[in-house]
This record gives sequence, C-alpha cells and structure tokens, in this order.
Amino acid sequence: MFNKVHHIGIAVKDMGAAIALYEKMGAKLLARETSRDGSADLAMLDLGGDLIEPISPLRDDTNLARFIRERGEGLHHVAYDVKNIEGVIAEMKARGFEMIDEKSRPGFGGHLVAFIQPKSTMGTLWELVEDV
Repeated sequence: MFNKVHHIGIAVKDMGAAIALYEKMGAKLLARETSRDGSADLAMLDLGGDLIEPISPLRDDTNLARFIRERGEGLHHVAYDVKNIEGVIAEMKARGFEMIDEKSRPGFGGHLVAFIQPKSTMGTLWELVEDV
C-alpha cells in the first residue's frame, strides 16, 4: 500500500534559517511555495535522494503555529508515497485508521495529499502523497 517514504516534514519557526541549515548539509532546494490556504511557508529540499520539507507558519492562529508553541520545532509528519490515493484512503479507513482528510486534496508541488490522525498512528502525523 505504501511504496516508500516520500518526505519528512519538519516544523520550523524561520524558513530561511532552516533552508540554510539543510544547504550546509549538502541539500539542494527544489522548490518553495506558500500553502494553498496561505497559512504556511513550504520548502522541499533534496538531501542525497531523500526529501526534507521544512514548514513554517505564516500566522499565529494556525495548527502549525500551535504545534510549534506546544511541542517546539522538529518532526511534524512523515509522508508516504502511494499510488491510487483514493483507494489507499478507503483501505486505511477500512483498517480502522481515522482520516483527517476523507478525500485527497491538492498539496505541495501539485501532488495529491491526505493526512491521517496521529492518534491512529502512535502519535505521528502521517501524510499520503500521490505524484500526479
């Protein structure tokens, strides 16, 4: 059902500092954009073939801003590459996982995404990602 880890999402306060940190490690910035709802600054970096996605809140009234206030900067989510995301969502629900997104939606870089409640995944937010 899951093909591989697509990327690791890291919650950060300062996107510029995060990009600079990963570039010092040899990462290459692939893209940077604002989330569709305007609530977050997103970047995607390639680190030796693995993808790292720093995410930074643009407003204090968002779930991401609350996440950083409560837990600090660090691991936000693990994203998994899938094919047929709608089928995977249905399968996850059938297996008892609680979905945040009942249907896929557009995500970073035009991918389709859906999130799974952390209480269904031992406390880690999971993201499903389908390249389109």
